[in-house]
Amino acid sequence: MPTVKDIVSTKNRNVITVSNVTPIIDALKIMAAANIGSLVVLKNEQYAGIFTERDYARKVVLEGRASNNTSVEEVMDANLPKLQANDPIEHCSILMSEKNLRYLPIFENGELYNIISQSDIIKHTIEAQKKLIEHLQDYMSL
Repeated sequence: MPTVKDIVSTKNRNVITVSNVTPIIDALKIMAAANIGSLVVLKNEQYAGIFTERDYARKVVLEGRASNNTSVEEVMDANLPKLQANDPIEHCSILMSEKNLRYLPIFENGELYNIISQSDIIKHTIEAQKKLIEHLQDYMSL
């Protein structure tokens, strides 16, 4: 049974982080440059939460806040469920679906290991299905 760590270990990206006091506008520039939809927020070099494009849209734009004088800490999600690296991917999928989440932090030995996205899970599922189809085709051609 694949674990969250199995999926994240195939990602070719490191976690991109910002300080909790980073202005929203700077966080958005970092996200745009890296072509990503979320950033891990650190406070005193420790995981504090995740800032996403959704946070920006709902908690900055819709509330009329200014992007240059609002910090990521003011709008980030600090109360996300925390996955363990060895949690089954099914657990992650269910959690994301039930709570309508796009990103979750992953921890190993109490430290942030990485984050996982819905996109990571979808890619994994597609690859697993492709392998199953190939296996079945090979079996059928014997």
